[in-house]
Amino acid sequence: MSDNLLPPLPGPRPAPTPARRLRTRALWAGLLLAPATVLVVVLALASESGTGCVMKGACGEVPGWAYLATLAVVVTAWIRALGTPDTPHTPDSGRTAAFWIMLGAEAVFLALVVGYFSG
Repeated sequence: MSDNLLPPLPGPRPAPTPARRLRTRALWAGLLLAPATVLVVVLALASESGTGCVMKGACGEVPGWAYLATLAVVVTAWIRALGTPDTPHTPDSGRTAAFWIMLGAEAVFLALVVGYFSG
């Protein structure tokens, strides 16, 4: 019998780099946009103006291009934040800016959704 039946234990994991942490945050922020939109719609419909929007058709006037423009900014910034390679020559400022632009565009998109239902 051999004593080498178990694989060797892995060494300690290296600490995540700031780029990896930012990439993880950007991934979750992008993936949580759809549930956040559903939550905002449900909360808007729970209000009196949201119910009036559905029942009477008195919804706000938000142009469709505004939704598409903010979603295009979100997707572009998300790709930039997730797709930038983690090399010593790549500055983190572009990835960080893309992350904050993405969060801002998501907030604008959710505000447009609320604006539509508030009439």
